[in-house]
Amino acid sequence: MVVFAKLGGQPSFAYLILLCLEGEITYMDLNQLKTFVTVAETSSLTRAAGLLFLSQPAVSAHIKSLESEFKVRLFNRTPRGMELTPTGIVMRDEARIALAAASKFVQKARAINEVGTCKLGTISVPIILNLPGVLSEFRQRHQNVNLNISQNISGYIIDAVVSGEMDAGFVIGDIHNKHLGMIVLSPITLCIVGPWTWRSKIQSAEWEDIQTFPWIATPEKCSFSTITREFFERNNAVFTPSMVVDQEKTLTELVYLEMGLTLMREDIALPAQDCEKIYIWPKAKTVSQLCFIWSRDRESSQVIRTLIESVKTLWKKM
Repeated sequence: MVVFAKLGGQPSFAYLILLCLEGEITYMDLNQLKTFVTVAETSSLTRAAGLLFLSQPAVSAHIKSLESEFKVRLFNRTPRGMELTPTGIVMRDEARIALAAASKFVQKARAINEVGTCKLGTISVPIILNLPGVLSEFRQRHQNVNLNISQNISGYIIDAVVSGEMDAGFVIGDIHNKHLGMIVLSPITLCIVGPWTWRSKIQSAEWEDIQTFPWIATPEKCSFSTITREFFERNNAVFTPSMVVDQEKTLTELVYLEMGLTLMREDIALPAQDCEKIYIWPKAKTVSQLCFIWSRDRESSQVIRTLIESVKTLWKKM
């Protein structure tokens, strides 16, 4: 049971709305509530009329209709303009609640009936991104959407979201782009790894030695390329790739095959080291971040808002 308090001897608007729904009050227009709140916020019939694109007599009529319907006085006319009565202050707050609830109702109804396509870019395996949970949450919130999910490297996902080819995506790295909204989801620890058979050489290596090993790099558009280069520069080492690979699985297999060293996420490297497939250089690690990005130009879309809220819920970023 929902109970609406009657404040100051007068029924709240939320209570009155309930009475309207039950048929005890014959009429109430949400546009009248919007007019009332606008007059309350501007303290002026003239300014409210301008903001609402109504005539001043129409604004006055809305206020009089509310006062007559609910037998209350909402405003006193003063030299400073329209001043809320004590009852009007209470009613203004309730009217705001009612308008917010009506807006939420409309948004929800539109979301239910909105059918579209959401293009989402991903990196790595879905489990790392909480992707199954995100998509399940998204489906519960918005059912009429065709999801188009494609895997790529961070740079291409960023470019695609900026250009509008994708709606949103998961990327790794520091994102500085005014066209993108972003949520930082989690830190990502990265380490230098090499073949297990090279572990004795890797274990004793210093930075001057590490830079002499053959290096398997990722393309320039991949965030790992920038992260690796900056990692080397911070330690006064030279980063010279001998091979460039754009697929994480292929890169890992090439390390197994003793083709060189590379930078790898620690969550991938540790299980592989336990299986004696790779060896993690113990001297240094670096940290980046996993982010969720979207186009600011599409923030008004219900689909994008729902996707953002789904990500926030699953990653507990509320």
